[in-house]
Amino acid sequence: MITVIGIFANPALAEQAADYLLANEFENENIDRHTNDPTRAESDRVGNLFSHLYENQDEADHYASLARFGTIISVHAASTREAQEAVDALNNHGAISVDANDTRSLLIEKIIVPELRLRG
Repeated sequence: MITVIGIFANPALAEQAADYLLANEFENENIDRHTNDPTRAESDRVGNLFSHLYENQDEADHYASLARFGTIISVHAASTREAQEAVDALNNHGAISVDANDTRSLLIEKIIVPELRLRG
């Protein structure tokens, strides 16, 4: 399983990206959507996710800090081809740049354990 993560400043663009994926043969159970809500008291689910994905804590903290202020779309792809299609879709729908190399969607070859998935 390959995880693709796109972070969006605009929640409407994130929803458009998710809708596009659903209309193009991606399954709903393989797409997670999460918008941080600062008014809700919840544990740092975003920080936990990125700490799980990255061994380097500075790198995990960097991505988590960006994601806390946006909407996250995570796609759990079964193949490299499907993962690349997800990257293209998220980038084409407005995923933000997350580093100095203008990387927008993150492609991570790691399975996210179910309890860390950002659904809702």
